[in-house]
Amino acid sequence: MYKHHNPAIAQPIIDKLLSELGSNWSDCSYGNDCVASISREIPNPKYDDFMEIFVPNSTRCDESNEEFNTYWVKCGDVEEPIFCKTLADTLELVKQFESTV
Repeated sequence: MYKHHNPAIAQPIIDKLLSELGSNWSDCSYGNDCVASISREIPNPKYDDFMEIFVPNSTRCDESNEEFNTYWVKCGDVEEPIFCKTLADTLELVKQFESTV
């Protein structure tokens, strides 16, 4: 049961990301997370061997109600995620990063 993230918004985004990024990526969302996510393993111990993309659950940002309209890209245990405003920016960032690993 989905208690936080909004699959009506998240699923089309996840489908597009998985289509664009390929089979190394998979949906790793949990129904009780604030936002849905996809992830993949990466061959780089500097980043703790995984990268995740957290997708929006809303069309607006209201953190007090756990509504987010940005994308977050996180590599392993790096302290701060990189925030992207659009799907296109997110894809560009991830593809750029993947070309370096």
